Amino acid sequence: MKRCPLTLALLLSLALLPLSSCKSKSGGSVLQQNATGKPGELMLVMNKEYFESPMGMTLYDLLEEDAPSLPQSEPSLRISRIPTQSFSGFMKLVRNILIVDVDAERYTQTSLKYSYDDWAKGQIVLRVTSPSPDSVISYTKRDGEAIMNLFLRHELFLFGELLSKQYSQQAQEKADSLFGYRVNVPQDIRGSKIGKDFLWMSNASMRSRHDLLIYTYPYHSDNDISLDAIVAKRDSVLKMNISGEFEGSYPCTEQNYGLLYRRVQLGETKARAEVRGLWKMTGGAMMGGPFVCQAIVDEAAGKVYVVEGFVYRPNEDKLHLIRMMEAALYSFRPKSVKDFDPQSILSAKFTKGF
Repeated sequence: MKRCPLTLALLLSLALLPLSSCKSKSGGSVLQQNATGKPGELMLVMNKEYFESPMGMTLYDLLEEDAPSLPQSEPSLRISRIPTQSFSGFMKLVRNILIVDVDAERYTQTSLKYSYDDWAKGQIVLRVTSPSPDSVISYTKRDGEAIMNLFLRHELFLFGELLSKQYSQQAQEKADSLFGYRVNVPQDIRGSKIGKDFLWMSNASMRSRHDLLIYTYPYHSDNDISLDAIVAKRDSVLKMNISGEFEGSYPCTEQNYGLLYRRVQLGETKARAEVRGLWKMTGGAMMGGPFVCQAIVDEAAGKVYVVEGFVYRPNEDKLHLIRMMEAALYSFRPKSVKDFDPQSILSAKFTKGF
């Protein structure tokens, strides 16, 4: 993939953004802009001599790696790069920034620090400092997943912020009435089908479709939220509740494509099990796309609650839609918790995915 410097179009978009007022930590009013850029955009800042170096290539390979569990190639992040000496003014407003500073006189080891809202609201800045390019390469190869998790978690947080303010009231009311849980999903998700311990809601678009599933099953032990158990239950529930265009067709999990499984820890609650992969219609219909689900244990009730987002958008990019639906999963909460706080996403911890 071609790596490009900051484009004129991006420069113009930065310059035209309005200012917004916010309060500083000391309580005074400061003038601060909202972060700029489209979902998944990242600015890489380092000395120009490293742009085409082995260190630069290692960073590009990490950041631009294909996003997992999509039916076509889409980079996890889209990179603009800029020399350190040119990084100023509007350049500092991008939503995701990675600054790499190599200086043998100042640093004795490679380290990573990150912070939020340094120059704009809704921004994350990662700073990698190192004595040598080789050290950065070693660090990236060893801890690349942790670096990516910081950026991707921030992307989910930004989608979560939108969903905390604008969401489907119909979906929240149905989830509440059927399961005693609340969930924030995009406003256009309104159509629904209800089954036994099952809710399916959709925006019902044939060109850019995103759907929500919620269902439950009994919980006895952690085996009930293993990868095999979740996939088996998913396929049986969807076969029972969702019919395709042709008789006997229904959506199922694509088993010939690598499924990804990990645990997600939110606060002090029991870790959620997360599965992502591809779905397809079996029985003749030609439909499919990505899905992501989280299985949440309620030990007191003896139940597993599964909340899932899946997407159908043929011949178009799907990453931004599946990330929006993934962010919605973090809003699934007991009805006693009235409002969704997207900050919970920034505190999420992940096991290594496999």
